[in-house]
This record gives sequence, structure tokens and C-alpha cells, in this order.
Amino acid sequence: MASEYLIILLIVLGITIWLEKTCHLQLFNTKKERVIITLVLFLIGVAWDTFAIYRGHWLFLPEKNLGITIGLMPLEEYLFMLIQPYFIITIYKLVESKLKIKK
Repeated sequence: MASEYLIILLIVLGITIWLEKTCHLQLFNTKKERVIITLVLFLIGVAWDTFAIYRGHWLFLPEKNLGITIGLMPLEEYLFMLIQPYFIITIYKLVESKLKIKK
């Protein structure tokens, strides 16, 4: 299915938003911090993936994606670079809150 990757990403995003809201997690101290951290992680991820695709370490089959490509990467991979760090930070903060880890 051409949109399978996108569907999985949207499910992960939905679960992540639901967890952040229902568990009242504070992922970042400010909106500025949220934007900066997201941008830095996004740029690192895009650079990493672009290099890996260029070197032939992995590829994305057009029939498995929507077919929208920016540079060497499909649109879904750019979304992955935004959603996956958000998911990881959310899970980390959820576990931290449940274990009552103090810094």
C-alpha cells in the first residue's frame, strides 16, 4: 500500500499527542525551546538520511510511499524526522513522571 508509511506515522503522532495531553506532560520549558530542539533534531535527521540515501545505505521504494520526494527523501521521511523525536521525548517524560525521577 502506497500510504502505509504515512498511516503508521499518523497513528504514532495521534498516540503521542493523546499521551502528552491526557498525562499532562510538560515536554519543554518554553515554546521557543520546543521549536529550537525540534528544528535541530529535524536538521540532523535530514542530513543523516540524505547522506545515507546518497551513499546507498538505504532506499525508499516509490510504490511504498506517496511519491512526493523532496531532494532524495520522500515526504514521509521528513514527517518521520518530526514525529519520531516528539514520540521519544513524550515516552521519556511519561516514564520519568511515572517513576518520579528527580534531577
